[in-house]
Amino acid sequence: MHINHDNLVLNSEGDVEAKLLIPLLSSELYLGIPAQNFFSKEYLAPTEIDKGAKVPGGYYPDFSVWIHGFPILLVEAKTPGVPVEQAYREASLYARHLNSQRPTGLNPASFIVASSGTRVLFGRWDAPPEFDVHYKLLRPGSTTLQEVQQVYGFPALRQHALECLRKVKTNRGRRPFNNAGGPAIINAKKALNSFAADLSPILRRYFTSRDASDIKEISKYAYVSSAEVTEYDRVLESLLKDRVQVRRDTIVERLEPDGSSEKHIEKAFAVFDEERPAAGQLQIIQGAVGAGKSLFIRRYKEVLQSPGLMTRCRWAWVDFGSGSFDLSNAQVWLAKAFNESFQAENPEIDFGKREVLWGIFAKQVQRRKPIYDDVAAWDETKAAILRNEDLQKWQDDPIEYSIGLANYILGQRQELLLVVMDNVDRLDLKTQLDVFQLALWFMGQTKAFTILQMRDETYERFKTKPPLDTFRAGIAFHITPPRFIDVVRKRLDLSLRYLADRAETTQSYTLPSGARITVPTNELGRFLQDLYVELFERRRNIARIMESLAGKDVRRALDMFVSIITSGHLGEDQITSQVRGGGELRITEHNLLKILMRTDYQLFSDRSGFISNIFSFENEWNRPSNFLLIEILFFLASSRKRSGQIGIEGYFAVQHICELMQKRGYDTEDTAKAVNLALTWNLIDADHMGNISAILSDSVKISASGFIHLRTLVERLEYLYGILATTRVTDGKVLSTIAEATERELRLGDLSARAKLQVVEAFRGYLLKQATALAKAAGSQFDIADRNSGAAYVLRAMERAISRFYTQDDGKKAEVDLLD
Repeated sequence: MHINHDNLVLNSEGDVEAKLLIPLLSSELYLGIPAQNFFSKEYLAPTEIDKGAKVPGGYYPDFSVWIHGFPILLVEAKTPGVPVEQAYREASLYARHLNSQRPTGLNPASFIVASSGTRVLFGRWDAPPEFDVHYKLLRPGSTTLQEVQQVYGFPALRQHALECLRKVKTNRGRRPFNNAGGPAIINAKKALNSFAADLSPILRRYFTSRDASDIKEISKYAYVSSAEVTEYDRVLESLLKDRVQVRRDTIVERLEPDGSSEKHIEKAFAVFDEERPAAGQLQIIQGAVGAGKSLFIRRYKEVLQSPGLMTRCRWAWVDFGSGSFDLSNAQVWLAKAFNESFQAENPEIDFGKREVLWGIFAKQVQRRKPIYDDVAAWDETKAAILRNEDLQKWQDDPIEYSIGLANYILGQRQELLLVVMDNVDRLDLKTQLDVFQLALWFMGQTKAFTILQMRDETYERFKTKPPLDTFRAGIAFHITPPRFIDVVRKRLDLSLRYLADRAETTQSYTLPSGARITVPTNELGRFLQDLYVELFERRRNIARIMESLAGKDVRRALDMFVSIITSGHLGEDQITSQVRGGGELRITEHNLLKILMRTDYQLFSDRSGFISNIFSFENEWNRPSNFLLIEILFFLASSRKRSGQIGIEGYFAVQHICELMQKRGYDTEDTAKAVNLALTWNLIDADHMGNISAILSDSVKISASGFIHLRTLVERLEYLYGILATTRVTDGKVLSTIAEATERELRLGDLSARAKLQVVEAFRGYLLKQATALAKAAGSQFDIADRNSGAAYVLRAMERAISRFYTQDDGKKAEVDLLD
C-alpha cells in the first residue's frame, strides 16, 4: 500500500483517510504502524472538547494509535477545502482531554497527524505543528519523509510508550512464601489421613481406575442411565448442560440408555447386519471430554446388547489416549492396536489354530493360488514352504493382518465387527480431524462398523467442512454427561457393596493425639455415605463449586472426590466421632475449600489442587496487575449470553478481548498472555478445544470453573486467604503481613478465622489502592459501584466476605448478583 503521489484524487474526507492517511500511517514505506496498533474512530469515546463547535454526539478523532495500553497518536482528517489547521486543533484538544485525566506528568497522547488533502501536519499535543508538508514531498526515500519518520515513525512512538510505561509500572511483585521459608514450604506435602489407607484399594478400583476389568465392572453396576440424571441449578444449567442442536444439514440423536437397552445404537447395528454395506460404516458418537462416551460403549457391550446381537458381535477397542498413538505412522499403529485388542476382547477364538489363520488369510491365499499350483506341479514341498512364508509375512504385516481378520469375521463367520476408536476426544483439534480421516481409511480397508468418539464442539464446528463434511448425511449420536453427584452416588453404591462383603475385617488408624483406633471395615461405608450427604445433599454451595470445577469431565470429578477422602486436611479425629457413633459427619465449607485448594500439600499453589488464583500476574508482563485475569473473566462471564466474532454464544476473539482491555489501561501483550494462563488453568475454553495456547484469532468463552471462581470463590474467606502465600504483591508492608501469617499457620497447623480475616483485609486495602491507580493511569476514576468493572465486582465480593464474618449472617444477598 502506497500513496499515488503524482495523480492523487481526493474528493471527500473518506478519500483523505483511505488514499492518503491510512497508507501514510500503516505502510512500511512511511510510518510503519502495525495494524494491531491502529484503531478507527469508534474505538474512542466521544467527548465535548470545544463547546463552541457543538459537534452532535461529541467529538472523537478519526484514528488513534495505541501502544502498551496508551493512546499515543491521534489522527484527524477533514474534507478537502476545510482548513487543515481545524483538524489539527481538534485532535490537539482531544489529546489534551485524554492527558488531563491521567496523573500529572503522564501525557501519553502526545503525537498529532492531521490533513484535509494536500497538506499534512505533524506535531505534539501542546505545540504548533512541527512539520507542515505537501503530500507530494512524502515520497519514499525523500529527505522530508526521513525527517518525519525519525520523530513520528513507529519506533519513535513505541519509545514514547515505553517512557509512559516506566512512569506507571509498579514495583516488581513478590510472593509472600519466599519471605516465609521459600519454595520448600510450597512443595511440602501433608500426610494423607491414615483413615483412608484401607479405602485406597476401593478408591483406585471404582473412582480412578483405567484397568479394563474395573471399567467392565463399573459399566455393569455403576453406570448412570438417562433416567437417573438429575438437573443442575439455573446458572450452571447454562454453563454445563448439553444441548443437542437439531439442524437440517445433519442429524444428531441423543443416546438414551436405560437399565437394559439403548434403542438408537441397537438399531444402527441391526441395519448394518442386514445391509452389510460394501464400504463399511462410520458412526460418530460425540459429547464433551469426560462425558462418559467410553463407559457407555463398554456398558453397551457388557449389559445392553440384545441377546440376538450379543452372540454375533465381535468387538475391538483402539485407545488413542494411551500415549502410544503415533501420527507419523498412523495406519500401521492403528492396525496393530486393532489386532491386539481384538484378540484380547475375543479370547474364545484360538488364533494359534491353523484353520483360523487360513481363514484370516483366505483371500490372500486365493489370490496366490495359481502361483502355489505352479510350484506344486514340480515340487509340493516348495509349494508348502512358499505358503508358510507368505502366511508368516502376512502375519507380520499389521495392515494385512487386520484386513484378513476383518474378512474372516464378516465373511466366513458372518458376524459383526465393531471397532471403537476410543478417547479420540482427548486429542487436540487438528489431531481429532486427522483421526477422523484415519478412521475412514480403516473402515474402507476392513468394512467394519467403526465407532469414532469425538468432542461435540469439534463436530458442531466442522461438520460442514472437510473432512467431516463426508459424514454430512450420517446420523451422529450424542452422549449427555451425567452430573458429578449422580456419578459419585453410583460409584459409592458399588463401593458399599464391596465393603459389605468384607464386614468381618477391621481397620486401624491413628489420631493426631497418637491414640490408635480400630473399627470394622464396613464402617467405612457409613463414612462414605455420610460424606456424600455432607457434600451433595445439604443445601450448600460446595456441591455447586465442585461441579463447576469439574465441568463436564467426569474423570476430573472423581479425582476431586478421592482427594477429599484422602486429604490430610480432613483430620482423623473429625472422622472418628462419626464412625464411632458420635453423630453426623459435619465438614465445614471452608474445610472443603482448603482441601480442594491444597489436596495433599501444606499450602496452596498453582499446582496443588483443583482451584486457581485469579489474582495472579507475571512480573515479565509490561503492566502487571492483580486485576487483569479478573477483568477478562468478568467480561466473558457478563457476556456469556451474547454471541461474539464467530457467531457462537459466549465465544469472543482473543483480539477483541485485548482491544477491550487496552481501553481499560492494560497492555495487549499482557492480555494475550493472561488469556493463555486462564486457558491452561481451565478457567476458559477455546474454540479449538485445546488448553495449551490461544492466538489472537482464536475465540474463547468462560468455563464453569472460571465462572465459579469469579462468582463464588472471591467472596469466600478460605479462598481469599489461601491464595495469598503465592500471590505477587508490590507493597512491602502487605507482603510482610501475609508472610508472617503463613509462618504462623505452618507453625500452629492452622489460623483462626479472625486471623485470616485480618490478612484478607490488608490485601483488600492494597487492591483498592491498585484499582484506583490503574483507573487513573487509564484516564478514569475508579468507582467501587461500577457494574462494568471486574475489579469493582471482586472488591465488593471481598467486602461481603469481611462483613459476613463480623455480622455472622447467612451470606444471603439482598439483591440478585449481576452475573446470575
